[in-house]
Amino acid sequence: MKRLRHAFATLAACLLVFVAVVHAAPENAGNPSSAEAILARADTIKATDFVAFGHLIDDLTRFEAKLAPAERWKLRFLQGWRATWIGDYEAGRKALEDVADNANDNVLRLRATATLINLLGIGHRYQDAFMRLNQLQELMPSIRDRKARFQGLGEASQLLSSAGQFEQAEAYAREMMENPPPGETICKGAQHLLRARREANRLETLDPMYLRAIETCDAAGDDVFADSMRSDIAAFHLAHGRPAEAVKILAETRDRARSLNYPALLAEYDATLAQAYLKLGDLANARRFGLSAVAGSIRDEFTDPRRVGYGVLYQVEQQLGNAAAALAYHEKFMVADKAYLDDVGARSLAFQIVDQQLLARKAEVEALNKQNEILRLTGALDRKEVETGRLYIFVLLAGLAAIAWLVLWLRRSQLRFMKLARRDGLTGICNREHFVEQAERVLAYGARSDRGACLILFDLDHFKNVNDTYGHAVGDEVLKRAVDVCRRALHACDVFGRLGGEEFAVLLPDCSPAQARARAEQLRLSIAATSATQIRPNMVVTASFGIGGTMQCGFELHRLLVVADAALYRAKRAGRNCVFMGDTGDIPDSPYLSEARG
Repeated sequence: MKRLRHAFATLAACLLVFVAVVHAAPENAGNPSSAEAILARADTIKATDFVAFGHLIDDLTRFEAKLAPAERWKLRFLQGWRATWIGDYEAGRKALEDVADNANDNVLRLRATATLINLLGIGHRYQDAFMRLNQLQELMPSIRDRKARFQGLGEASQLLSSAGQFEQAEAYAREMMENPPPGETICKGAQHLLRARREANRLETLDPMYLRAIETCDAAGDDVFADSMRSDIAAFHLAHGRPAEAVKILAETRDRARSLNYPALLAEYDATLAQAYLKLGDLANARRFGLSAVAGSIRDEFTDPRRVGYGVLYQVEQQLGNAAAALAYHEKFMVADKAYLDDVGARSLAFQIVDQQLLARKAEVEALNKQNEILRLTGALDRKEVETGRLYIFVLLAGLAAIAWLVLWLRRSQLRFMKLARRDGLTGICNREHFVEQAERVLAYGARSDRGACLILFDLDHFKNVNDTYGHAVGDEVLKRAVDVCRRALHACDVFGRLGGEEFAVLLPDCSPAQARARAEQLRLSIAATSATQIRPNMVVTASFGIGGTMQCGFELHRLLVVADAALYRAKRAGRNCVFMGDTGDIPDSPYLSEARG
């Protein structure tokens, strides 16, 4: 008993000290270091100790007039974050918009914009969300704060994935995984990547990386992201005819997911379990989890778990012969399905509208610049008093014609690029046309800046034998594995494309021949070491490489292709699985010669 009284006394003393510190700190709000420390403390604990965070914000608000401008903006951001957290979305939106539009600290503006994107998405204000996403993308290149960039990348990836822009969503998720800030791991980026790939129906196999990411999430205490990945993996198994695997994954962690008090995630769990049990023929559990998915979905909204839940309940009642109940659930399913698809369509439409508005705005700005130039020229002609009237009309008409031509050119370019397939359908890298376009642009820049470049051509050795022996499905997998290996070894500025069949090209800007040879050797070793053994045991896949450089050939792409292709054929004749530098003397041997001359 004495020890218990002593423990209570110690706890009470600690609480008194804490309260005293919290309430005394704002009295020094006029002191820059004190106010800054309190704001930093509030920012740190806002997601882990919301009560203490609220006390700090309330106390600082009373002394807001004494804060420096930068501190007032920081406080304004935290006020908006707090309002959003407690569900006062209108007040939160106004505060965050104020910071995003008017603060002079770009890091704070980016954080406010990222939070706004999340808030607007929750409120189904998709057009406003995509306008804010454009603002975030414009801010991102100037931000060096890794935590702020990490937050912005996460919100951008989720929003783009929801609108069907999976390629860009995956790119942001991969950037999160490649460069997490201190205190973060690959956990969140992996979850965004897995969700985007699954929703895009591009998750053909389950990369072990996702399982390692789940372990990382568990170790870091990021339970929501860990269980979200488990939900996606279970859905993957279900889609590939493995309902028992889906049940095993979700049943083991459902109680913990329930304890997270995150209804949206639990509804996903229950919807997937309901589908899995239905496929297993366990109608009792299918009904149980179908009802749970419907009950746990966001109130007054037709989400995917609600739609799935009604669909499962309809099928259960139909199999049990309860026609009236089946009909009632089917009607609810149809309403939920239509509302869910309408919401998906609204997201996609909002993205397209904002994209078109941005293009139109850019055209308007360029048109205004043209008009300003016309006015300047007109003023100069007026000052010179040389045929003022006729020259003014001429310049005005010329400017209007230029504007009309510019608008028509933009429209034609837009239609042309919409029809042009930029990516190779199998490997996801540049196709031949897009590679040529990008390579010529890079070479033109290199010619202007006098920076050398090198072109690597390579193809997989004896690839026809792979197709003949193992089939085209294995051949396609070999191609994709080889491309994946090369992607990891290439730089962001390198241009990588598939020219056709098993032949690929890589343009290395600002690269000497010696560096190009080393890079080609790295690619050759990587392909030989990893690409084949992961597909079929004892199957060896190698590649032959040829290199052409601007130092020998100049900055014309067709000459580089000719020289590199000649070197590639020399590598083939030398026994394959090797790298040869190009020699302009080999040009007549190349099959590209007729094309280059034409």
